[in-house]
Amino acid sequence: MAERFACDPQEAEHVARELTRVRSDMRMSQHPLGSATGTGSPQIDAALNEFRQAVAETRTGLLTSVEWAAGLFVSLAEGTLDLDKAFADGVSER
Repeated sequence: MAERFACDPQEAEHVARELTRVRSDMRMSQHPLGSATGTGSPQIDAALNEFRQAVAETRTGLLTSVEWAAGLFVSLAEGTLDLDKAFADGVSER
């Protein structure tokens, strides 16, 4: 099984940091339609509000997914290092 699994823990940590940075940048960015005002047309305003809500929900889900992915990469890096240490300790005991 070991020959099928390979992970560079430094690279996994790098990916986790980048995902965390992307999430932070997304949270800090303004909603593209945040400053849009009423158009004077009830139908267009309703459609615009519906679109704004859909974008907000999608954005929230994406932020959650990016945070989850970053956590997986952190766990992958930590688990790989722990496994390497366990193997090294096991070999040095013999």
